[in-house]
Amino acid sequence: MHVKYAVLAIAASSAAFYAFGRHGRDAELSLAPPAAIRQAVAAGLPFADNQQSGPELAQAQPPANPAAPSAVQPGQPAQRPPVVDESALRYFAAQGDTRRLEAELARLRALYPEWKPPTDLTAPAPTGDRELERLWKLFSEGKIGEVRAAIAQRSTSDPNWHAPADLVARLDAAEAAQRLVNASNARQWEQVIRIGTETPALLTCANVDALWRVAEAFVQTGKPERARDAYSYVLGNCNTPAERVGTMQKALATLPDALTDGLLAQERQTEFSSIRDEIARRRIGRAAEDPKLTASADDIRRVEALANAATTPDDAILLGFYALHHNDPVRAEALFQAALQRKGGAKAAEGAVLALGANRKYREAEALGSQWLDAGAANRKAYLDVATTLITQEPAPKLDRAVVERIAKTVATDRYAPGAAGLGWYAYNSGQTSPAETWFETALSWDRGYEPAAYGLALARQRLRDQAGLRAIVSDWGGRSERIAALLDPRRARAVPVQEQRRDDIAAPAAPVTRERDIVEPAPSRPVRSRAARQTVQTDIDTEPVRRRQAAAPAAGSCGNGQSGAAALQRGWCLLNLKRPAAAAAAFDAAMRSSSGQVAADAAMGKTYAKLQQGLTAEANVAAAQTNPAPAQRRELSALLLSERFYAQYDTKDYNGALVTLSERARLAPETTDLMMMRGWSYFHLGRYSDASRVFTALYKSNGSPQALAGLTAIGDVTRQNRY
Repeated sequence: MHVKYAVLAIAASSAAFYAFGRHGRDAELSLAPPAAIRQAVAAGLPFADNQQSGPELAQAQPPANPAAPSAVQPGQPAQRPPVVDESALRYFAAQGDTRRLEAELARLRALYPEWKPPTDLTAPAPTGDRELERLWKLFSEGKIGEVRAAIAQRSTSDPNWHAPADLVARLDAAEAAQRLVNASNARQWEQVIRIGTETPALLTCANVDALWRVAEAFVQTGKPERARDAYSYVLGNCNTPAERVGTMQKALATLPDALTDGLLAQERQTEFSSIRDEIARRRIGRAAEDPKLTASADDIRRVEALANAATTPDDAILLGFYALHHNDPVRAEALFQAALQRKGGAKAAEGAVLALGANRKYREAEALGSQWLDAGAANRKAYLDVATTLITQEPAPKLDRAVVERIAKTVATDRYAPGAAGLGWYAYNSGQTSPAETWFETALSWDRGYEPAAYGLALARQRLRDQAGLRAIVSDWGGRSERIAALLDPRRARAVPVQEQRRDDIAAPAAPVTRERDIVEPAPSRPVRSRAARQTVQTDIDTEPVRRRQAAAPAAGSCGNGQSGAAALQRGWCLLNLKRPAAAAAAFDAAMRSSSGQVAADAAMGKTYAKLQQGLTAEANVAAAQTNPAPAQRRELSALLLSERFYAQYDTKDYNGALVTLSERARLAPETTDLMMMRGWSYFHLGRYSDASRVFTALYKSNGSPQALAGLTAIGDVTRQNRY
């Protein structure tokens, strides 16, 4: 066939799919009408390879072009059968390339309706051209440059020889395909569309990847309808199952639902069953994230059937979150528990914790969530939410000390203001007002705008009769919170609705109670202790020798980054001075590892202070054992460790042991005001009211402490009750 007709053949093949604009302009995409196909076949031109079977194309009419070799003019003798170039056909057969073989058969049958393919395509052709076979072999190996060079060399040596038009067309298409792939990989979308416009022979079922890339280019350039048409062409003309399913998957990933519904209608039998499953999952997933959306009953039934038949957890997790966010927590809990049994991991655990919380099973939720704290941020958030709800119930639940400590540790690690406020309400509702005040202060230090913590702090100070502290809170928050302002204004209190005075998520008593147990108690858990305890330890640490305090002063806001032992030691003191005990402990560790003698001893001392500042008494004792301090430092360190022992004994209500420890400490260092206050309450809890009264009276006379006055009031209440 002449090269001119080969070019016309390629152009005609494009009519089966695209009618592109010229010179790289936007392409108009549409399926070719049947008339265009009939016209192309009637003209004796090859139709675009759409993988239709040979017999279907063989039914087309013989070429009407009088120039075609097979045409017979009236009154003329029949011409010899046309010479058909079977080289490509035989090569594809020899290579076992069934797909290309079928496409070539369809093309030759369309060109030459009277031609019969050889019965044995693997046998050598009667007039074989070994050089031509070599060219086809090079082409099949992708050596396009070598084929071009060989064609040029043979054309020069034999001017009468012309390369088969089919081979030339395939070379052109292969080079264009590579340019299209390169442009697609480089995300040059307009270039992809231009190449498709100029080389429509690429856009056939023989090269579905090119069709996919052009469709993606249309999506990326804001023409999703044209992408839909490209996918529709594949589904309407191509037969390979994997490519058809792949086409539908790409359409789902790139097109809106409105454009994919029509594509699904081109399904053959049930080939898109997995696609329909994925569509149902996607719709349920969107509704799970947005409670305003509702999945259809058909979608839910479809995914439920998948979940029941599977041994994997994914569908159960998906349905669980949908049920959780659509007011069916009981169903959600069952689904998440099933997912956990199927090794659903962190996501199943997150959902199960939230579902248990929604079903008011807070203790179970906290216990399960604690097992997944290291799984990720979502799991920690789920745990903190249910734990906060657990501890803010009213009346306060009776929780094991280990549970409260676990919650406190997680809250402190994440600096979770609602959790700190929750621990404040837990202490407040348990009658431990002083630690409640500490937790509320901590919450506000993490989130200055968290109003529930400010309200809790105001109530705690009101219970403690700290009028100055209460006025400070009201002054700061009165303009932002009606219920805080109402604490000092009875008229405003009557105007504030009850639901505004309380919060469903924060269990705060509506009115303050002034019983003794509400006033001073140590914090309910470690590592955060009562404000009194923290102030005592910090006061003692602040008495560190001036030499170290000066060394700790940060220069220009930095503690340095030197690697020597001395530099690490200085960095540790600096960080400790900045109230960063964890980082300071790490610096002291580095100094101990890289030094010896006095530097190592000083580092061990610093680590002891850092661990005490963190509330890690056991670790502080270990660090202290590694020191060899001077007598003055030894007394100071011993006093600190005895203070920690006292707090631990007081926390466990071992008041006799706590008093003995205080007596031991008194031989080493003066007793601070806060420790004296806790001594008075130790006497009180032991029923030694006269001793308690003596301590509270001394404190009240020395500084007018409202806490000391509250202690005296509590003693008076108890003695009056005993009298009657």
